[in-house]
Amino acid sequence: MDFNGSWQVYSGDRTYEDYNPLMKGRVHFNSADPKNGDASISLTGLKSTDSGTYQCKVKKAPGIDNRKMILRVLVRPAKPRCHIEGPAEEGKDVVLKCTTSDGSQPLK
Repeated sequence: MDFNGSWQVYSGDRTYEDYNPLMKGRVHFNSADPKNGDASISLTGLKSTDSGTYQCKVKKAPGIDNRKMILRVLVRPAKPRCHIEGPAEEGKDVVLKCTTSDGSQPLK
């Protein structure tokens, strides 16, 4: 299985998980024995940088089957910083502005 250049491989009754240090320890087969036909995987500790196209390749005689999936990891916004623009005086207009620098853009 190819995950943005990282591999989770099951071959010869053995699982190999250390092909990419960025994914090491975060990609696991759901089945204790993938040779029984369940090649499902779990990704843990997701980060926004894990977003991308993932491809699963299963090689079993007589051929190869593969599927591509798109993963989009969303990050909730950080606590906003707010400030006032304009004079804070009775009867005067003010503008309250709040912004945050962290987090994913809202879905459309």
